[in-house]
Parts: sequence; structure tokens; C-alpha cells
Amino acid sequence: MKQIAILHLLNNFGDSSITRIVRDLVIHLGSGDFTWHVGGLDGVGDQQDTFDRHGAGVAVFGNAGADFTETRRRVREYVEENRIDIVHSHTPRSLLTLRMALGGRHRQRHVATKHILNSPGDRRWGLLYSLADRLLLYAPDHLVAVSGKVMRGITACPGIRTGRISLIRNAVDNTHCHMPEQRDACRAELGLTPGQVLIGTTGRLEKVKRYDLLLRGFSKVHEAFPRSRLMIAGDGTLRNALEELARDLGIRDSVIWTGFRKDIPRLLAAMDVYIMSSVNEGLSLSILEAMAAGKPVVITDVGGARELVEDGKTGLLIPPGSAEAIARGVTALLGDPVRMSELARAGREYVVREYSLERMMESYGRLYRTLAARLP
Repeated sequence: MKQIAILHLLNNFGDSSITRIVRDLVIHLGSGDFTWHVGGLDGVGDQQDTFDRHGAGVAVFGNAGADFTETRRRVREYVEENRIDIVHSHTPRSLLTLRMALGGRHRQRHVATKHILNSPGDRRWGLLYSLADRLLLYAPDHLVAVSGKVMRGITACPGIRTGRISLIRNAVDNTHCHMPEQRDACRAELGLTPGQVLIGTTGRLEKVKRYDLLLRGFSKVHEAFPRSRLMIAGDGTLRNALEELARDLGIRDSVIWTGFRKDIPRLLAAMDVYIMSSVNEGLSLSILEAMAAGKPVVITDVGGARELVEDGKTGLLIPPGSAEAIARGVTALLGDPVRMSELARAGREYVVREYSLERMMESYGRLYRTLAARLP
């Protein structure tokens, strides 16, 4: 049987949730039935070696200032030269590039995973971006929704048949996330003393994450629990503004900024509570990782949050857009250590049981084989 050649097209090779999902597909589906290719629209990031090490063909099609016409020409030539059967996009930018590169009629099957449906408030020019995001849903041959909420958003668009959509929920390697043996060493490296409580979060420092609200909420938590500390692991365009806000709130010395880190499981081991303050998400890998690490989570009720957390049983759900809600949720947990332990245990058991990496791999493998069988 001929191997199925698949090209994943990414915006870049930075270490992100999307990159980790593609990495898991390459590693766990393997080279028996598939030949893997991973392309970046620019060369930013350091994950090329990871894909190359696991046998994938790696290509960079442009850079931040590249001419779009030239980039799409390179993509088209790569697809033809490597006899790609399935092209797989993961962002609006990569979806549009593939649509323009391959034209209206092409031999390949185009799969697009929708990790999130963008909302007008997520970014600058958000209304136009959100509209374009919806219009691009009509271009691929098949769509993958990572959560039931994303699935419902797609099917709400007129004319999109449910037969063109698969629900494949995100998942993580549960064993890799759970590293309690690293707790003491990591806390020592962060400068924490045994009596301090660490509230943590991971992610890009961008508008949609609403870390400004997190800082305001934490300032109230810190009043009630002076020995609490907040750790923000990640980097982004808002870092300077957020650090200035922390100073203005009087919590500068109680916030740990780690910058970009590759050792997220170690950082999770050091935490006592995981917090998510986003106002829009798909199905957050960060929450899956935190729950798999055995941490009680306090997360905003957005995206696929209710598919991960049963409020009061496997974590706490709070309304988005509210510093007060963040403060109430975290303060309630810190004041009840027994409840913290119960939520942590129940959350980990749920994720291990319902969000196995093997299930996600099987679903994608089945989809790829079905689409390849329909090739001309």
C-alpha cells in the first residue's frame, strides 16, 4: 500500500500548542502508513530540528516580509514535487495560503483544523479578521473542530455540511505532564519558600489571554494571602505593558515572569493552582496539561471549558472578563486546601480517562485514510 504523503502548514516553527499537536501526529502515527512534511510560512522558531529528527521533511516557504505571491508559488511547487496527498492547515493564514497556492481544483485533499474561532474582540481589526475567519471555512475539503463549542460555531455558518466536519478533541501526553518529583527543585529555582503558594499560568502574552485582568485579580488575592505568588510563563507583545501594570498595582515583587519556557511540566509541578483568564479559547492544551499534572484549575467559561471542567467537581469555572471573578475563585480555593486536593485529583482522573493522546491519534489516522481513499 502506498504511503500517504501529508504536509502540515504552520505559520512558523515556534513552540506552540499547534506545533506540539503536529509533533505528536508525526511521532505517534509514525511512518508506516504516512510520509510527513511540515512547512512554515516563515522560519521563526526552533522546532525544525524536532520535526527533522523524527523523519519529517521540513520546508520554510518565506519570512515575515516575504511576498505572498512568491510564498504561495513555493508552496505549490513543494506540493507537486513531493507528491503530497493531503495538505493540513492549522491557522487562517496557512489555510488562505493553501487555498491560493492550490487553486480551486486540485488533486490533494485539504484538511483544516480549527483550533479556535476568532471573535471581534480578540485582536486589532478583530471584526474583519473574524469575518475572514468564517469565510475561509468554506475553502477546505474537510474541517476538524477541536471542541464541541468550535463544532457548533462552524455548523452555525450557512451551507457547511456536517459531513465535512469531524470533531477531534485535543489531547496531551498525560504521563509527560505529571512530574511531582520535580516540585521542590523547581520551586527552589523560582526562589519560593515552603510556605508560599504559587498560582500559575502559561501562554502567549497577548490581548485574548487578558493577563491584565489576571494581574488585577491577583492583587486582590495577594491582599488576602500575602505569601501568595503569581507565575506567568510565556512571552509576547504585551510583556512590558503587563510588567508596568504589576508595578502600578503594587505586586511587582510577587509576580514571577519566566519568559518563554520549554519545561512546562516542571513549572506545573511547582504550582499550587492553575489559572486561565482568556476571553476566547478552542480546547486549551494548557488546561489539559495542568489537569493532567494534578493541579486544581480555575478557568474562564469560554470555548471548550465546559467540556474539560465540571464546575465544582473537576475544577472551577468563572465568568470571563472579570478581575473580581478571578479573585473570588482563587481565594475560595486557597482558603480550602481539602477542596484543592479533591479538585486536583478528580481533574487528573477525568483528563487521563477522557482525553487520551491515543484516541486523538486514532481519529486523525482514520480521517487521513478516509480522505486518501477518495483521491483521484
